[in-house]
Amino acid sequence: MAQTADSLNSAIARAGEARKRAVDFESNAYFPGEWEAAENQYAELLAKNPGGEAISAYNKAADSFNRVFELAIPLYAQAREDEIMAIRGRLIELGARDSFREYMLLAEKTALLALDRYEAKDYYPARDAALYALQKFAVLETAFDAWLVRQELLERGFEGYDREDFDIGDDVIREAMEAYTGEDLETAQYKAERALSKYNAVLSNAWFYYAELRSALAEDERLAAIDIKADIAAREFFKTADSDNKTALGLMKTEQYKDAAKLFINAEVMFVIASKTTMEKRQIAADAIKNANRKILESHKIARNASINIRGGSK
Repeated sequence: MAQTADSLNSAIARAGEARKRAVDFESNAYFPGEWEAAENQYAELLAKNPGGEAISAYNKAADSFNRVFELAIPLYAQAREDEIMAIRGRLIELGARDSFREYMLLAEKTALLALDRYEAKDYYPARDAALYALQKFAVLETAFDAWLVRQELLERGFEGYDREDFDIGDDVIREAMEAYTGEDLETAQYKAERALSKYNAVLSNAWFYYAELRSALAEDERLAAIDIKADIAAREFFKTADSDNKTALGLMKTEQYKDAAKLFINAEVMFVIASKTTMEKRQIAADAIKNANRKILESHKIARNASINIRGGSK
């Protein structure tokens, strides 16, 4: 009897472990039909009092869960790999392989470890390694996004618009990468997010002030154009400039400062073109008048000389 009880307990434990493993690797999501059949079989066993055939029944239930697991594990592993590769691919596309090379290698090493463990059928350590690799790549994605914003600030000369937050961002991103290298990924993620937030705040403020500046410059050119009647003499150019300027002012109200700044620049350029076109037209007109006057004077001179010659000849 003791041996039978031990065998029964062992079969019950085996079925429970098989079910747990199948759940842990999301077998129920990948093969819901097969999972439901195994689950119903297991539920019926739990509802019954153990009988003479209970050991065999529990072993069959374990086998059912194991079959579902074996079907699901390649899909589960592939899904984790796809998640990792999606982030890795984006990072490589953005240039992280050059700028974040050593950090990328650390994450890739963890991903390869997960692959090796899956191939060795060491599933739980493989799952943990894959999730850890995914977490590493997620940290890198946030950190590299922050780095890209920082690069934009430097390239545009915007860092001076909010030097305090820019410097905080630098401090925090450095701390994030130190935490990442030290395998403290929670701290690394938090710090990377904070750095990204700081850099974005600087960029947002910079675009606001830059858009304000471009607005003022565009307005100066608009008034200068109106002052020389470019709105009449170069109507099409002025009309285009004025339309861009008004659209940009509307974007300012909805806090779309980057787009507004670009349109203000366009408007400024078109106002200048309108003014230049007007001045060129005036110069052409002035030259034409000058030439006409010269020709009139020459004509008068010719006529006067002819008259003198006629009078002289009549004598």
